[in-house]
Amino acid sequence: MKAMNLKLNSFSKVLILVIGLLVLMMVFFSVYNRITVDVIKREIETANLNKLMFLKNQLEEKFNGISINSIMLANDPEIRELEYKQLSGDPYDRQKLKRSILEQISLQSGITGWWTDITVYSRLTHEVISTTSNTFGFEDAELIGGIKKGWQYDTGASEDQGTFVWHAVAPSDAYEDPASARLIIKTAMGTEDLRSMLDQYKADGQGDPLLYSPQSGLIGNHTIDADYAADVRAYLDSIELDEGQSNLSVELSGQHYVATYQRLYGLDWYLVDSIPVDQMLSPVTKARHLFYTFTAALLILSIVAAHILYRQLQVPIRELIRNIQGIKRGNYASRIRMEGSGEFAFLFRRFNEMAEEIQTLLERVYEERIRSREALLKQLQSQINPHFLYNCLFFIKNQARLGEEEAVVAMALNLGEYFRYTTRLGKGTTKLQDELDVIVNYLEIQNLRTNRFSYRMDIPESMTGLEIPRLILQPVIENSVIHGIEPKDGHALISIVGEQDAHVCRIIVSDDGVGIGESELRELQSRLDSADNPDNVSFGLWNVNQRIKLMFGGESGLSVARNPDGGTVVTLTFLVKEDTACSEF
Repeated sequence: MKAMNLKLNSFSKVLILVIGLLVLMMVFFSVYNRITVDVIKREIETANLNKLMFLKNQLEEKFNGISINSIMLANDPEIRELEYKQLSGDPYDRQKLKRSILEQISLQSGITGWWTDITVYSRLTHEVISTTSNTFGFEDAELIGGIKKGWQYDTGASEDQGTFVWHAVAPSDAYEDPASARLIIKTAMGTEDLRSMLDQYKADGQGDPLLYSPQSGLIGNHTIDADYAADVRAYLDSIELDEGQSNLSVELSGQHYVATYQRLYGLDWYLVDSIPVDQMLSPVTKARHLFYTFTAALLILSIVAAHILYRQLQVPIRELIRNIQGIKRGNYASRIRMEGSGEFAFLFRRFNEMAEEIQTLLERVYEERIRSREALLKQLQSQINPHFLYNCLFFIKNQARLGEEEAVVAMALNLGEYFRYTTRLGKGTTKLQDELDVIVNYLEIQNLRTNRFSYRMDIPESMTGLEIPRLILQPVIENSVIHGIEPKDGHALISIVGEQDAHVCRIIVSDDGVGIGESELRELQSRLDSADNPDNVSFGLWNVNQRIKLMFGGESGLSVARNPDGGTVVTLTFLVKEDTACSEF
């Protein structure tokens, strides 16, 4: 066993070393890949943040330029003349001034590169001058009610039709008291130019930029995916955005994104951009998958190689050692029944030849020992138990004195049949039916004498022709009567039952006597299984067990167990030939 463990340990060490190297390589690559991915993510976040900062500055510059231009128009002297109710000159000069103002605001509406609608409202003269033809007067209460400092966003009929609005007033302190405003410059800007700038930004990189306001909603580029936009808005609505800038790792539309946002100065809007990390990291992911595939293939090849070595070397050596250990434990029928190759085939043949020679020699010795035991048994059989005979004769005398002729005849007949069978020294085997007949004689004799028990016999007719050693049941029945029933108070029952399977016949003898203790039962079974019984302890049962094993082999033999209802159960198992069923006897 020590040599086998050494071999197994050596093989295991080699296998563990190979697997350990592969695992170490995978761990190293995983750490390296994790560091690489983190570095790439940081670089992506930094680059995206810088690009978003540049776009933010451009947007803020545009909005600031438009708001400054609106404030300058509110302070333009020519436009300020609309504050007065009466204009100097004739109506022609009045129209000339209005045309001049219209030309000026028309020029200013596109000066920043984004097209804006500029409308001048004079609350004193109720005049309106606008670059758009959609303005035909105004409602004063509605106009002053919409004056607020800073940029405002009007969503319109839909998000795509929304406009950004800036109000410039004169005097400049009219923001606190809109009713005091004499002149209002309203600058309105649609989202088309803003979306075009987002399109240009998107075309230069991997992102998908958009503007988001918690109050006003979302403005995306022209090619933004609707489902993606809905997921982004739902996610942004669910979190609290910082005033500055931040990077977020989010799951949108089933993909992993790195989202960056920055707040636009002077507006209640956030510039948001997100980059699909999986798409950016696809080269790294492909390389990782390729490495894992290569490692898995290498692991499989290693396992296949280890399996081949195991089958070709380790298994034959283990089988050889196992059979050697079997012979060492006394199993001289151990044979190597596997096909070897090369040196192992030669070694297996020589081992089997050696084991067969050892078994043959030991069986001869064993048979001689059994014959010696058989001679002793026959000698014991030839010596009638005086005590048993005296009891029977004494019973006959008493019953004859009492005039019980039937009892005398029954005892004489059973006693004669019993001793005629037990003292026969001819053939060593008999039919099971003959053995059962003498058991009936014995039980009737004991029952006539003591009237202490009854018996039940249930043996299938198909088993009665089974060829068994002579006097194989009598020691078992005698053991039940003497050691199980006689020490018990009251009436008892002995049961003899036959069972059969395809190639196994069993005879089960049970009684409800005093039984046997657990420790005594283990000691008895151990003694029965022993190959030798030098002290002749429980000789009758030991001899029965050895004779069954010698004649039937295999798993045949005698076993003893405790009866759950009290008493003892003895099972005799006969393993018949594979080509013969129990029912064929």
